Amino acid sequence: MKRILILSASFGDGHNAAARSICDAIESSGETTSTEFLDLFEIASPRLNAVMKKAYQNIVRFAPAVWSRVFAVFDNPKLFVPQIRSMRKIRNALGEILRKTNPDVVVSTYPVYSHLIAQLFRERERCFRLITVITDSISVCAAWFYAPSDVFVVADDATAAVLREKGVSPERIRPLGFPVSPIFARGPEVPLATPGTGARAKILYVINTGKSRAGHLLEHLLDIGDVELTVTTGRSDTLKARLEHRLRKYANRVRILGWTNQMPQLLMSHHLLIGKAGGATVQETIAAACPMIINQVIPGQEEGNARLIEMLGGGVVAKSMKEIPQLVQKALVDDARQWLKWRTNLQKASRADSAARIAELVLQNCEKSAPTSPILEQTPALQ
Repeated sequence: MKRILILSASFGDGHNAAARSICDAIESSGETTSTEFLDLFEIASPRLNAVMKKAYQNIVRFAPAVWSRVFAVFDNPKLFVPQIRSMRKIRNALGEILRKTNPDVVVSTYPVYSHLIAQLFRERERCFRLITVITDSISVCAAWFYAPSDVFVVADDATAAVLREKGVSPERIRPLGFPVSPIFARGPEVPLATPGTGARAKILYVINTGKSRAGHLLEHLLDIGDVELTVTTGRSDTLKARLEHRLRKYANRVRILGWTNQMPQLLMSHHLLIGKAGGATVQETIAAACPMIINQVIPGQEEGNARLIEMLGGGVVAKSMKEIPQLVQKALVDDARQWLKWRTNLQKASRADSAARIAELVLQNCEKSAPTSPILEQTPALQ
């Protein structure tokens, strides 16, 4: 039996989303495996993990400039390596898990784990293969690749080029795509008609920021006319109730959802997504070929995600919240000419089967022994 350990962390949605998709794809492969998916930050220090998660969410929402400085720390080995060395509790928990599970392959979707593994096996060879799945595009901080890994999976060729420029051996880089849910590979249940051809434009608005102003903006979007709106409010029951009350006059054209695990189905059944440039969100919108209007970019890792959407010609970054209704209208005029162009570009870039490709790579590596050669042609100096 092939033994696989998948490690993630819940700081942002992208890491766990990638890990779950890989786990689902492995379980659907037909192979006999023992696959375990763990968040060691939650297991080893649940209280501290809850505090750190809350702090992360507040910083990226209310103080993005502060997060930009945090990102700069993780892009400087001289600053982040000492911080990771101090994570003794997490490192000890990881060592115990590795001893108990004795995996053939460890898959990491969070950059800290490869550093902890390097510390655990500094004096001896490890007996498993390590695959690092990088969940950011283009803007890749050094924490992802500074520690050893046998394989780096990246979302696209542009990100692969960034790793090569940083000194990662090309033989270790696999641009297989971001592991989105296998549901995307099945395609939509009903083909999506072009808006304006007898079908209303269906817009999905994922609220991550600007909650106090969300109702006003949603009214402006609904005032466009022949538009249906689906809004997700996450786990905020208060916001959901407030928006349902405020938008009740549009009842036949608006649907307010709380937290949902139906994001693949929603993206494949809507014409436009409005939301922040999170790693998982951007990759899912590409997989679904659902053009995106980006309303927030967290400095650091999300800058590359936003750049990717613009490079692919699959959407646009709004300069302000006020601009969003105008961008929607522009996409839909002239028989949705702009929307059609965006969608065609995303269809060309879509890798909806990426999770299956990565699962295949993981299963193949279960048959290999773990090499000990360095990941970099030359180890970068601490800066």
